[in-house]
Amino acid sequence: KQWYQRRVRGTPLRAVMNLTTPVENVRFNSTGELLAIASKELKQSLRLVNLHSMQCVPNWPTAKTPLSYVNSVDFSPNSGYIGIGNSKGHALLYRLTHYSPFCSVFALGVTVTNLLIF
Repeated sequence: KQWYQRRVRGTPLRAVMNLTTPVENVRFNSTGELLAIASKELKQSLRLVNLHSMQCVPNWPTAKTPLSYVNSVDFSPNSGYIGIGNSKGHALLYRLTHYSPFCSVFALGVTVTNLLIF
């Protein structure tokens, strides 16, 4: 069989049960340590997954984070920031404090702080 005809068999390493709706946006950060997943079907449907621990970041987003319906998400080139576009036409920019805004730094935990809301 050709490489594209082979079926990959196995079990998932982890299932993210924090989101119960279909995921439309999936983005890895530049170091592959974080995975952002988002759904457009429910408000506040964005999760950051720490791939070292295979768990969602527990302290973000909070109930007060003004995400609304997430349309797009992406990381800055060095993972210092995460940008989120929502259905209200707002671009939200958050600082990931365990990453340098200018160079990649290895980190096991992630803390998110609100930087700027347009």
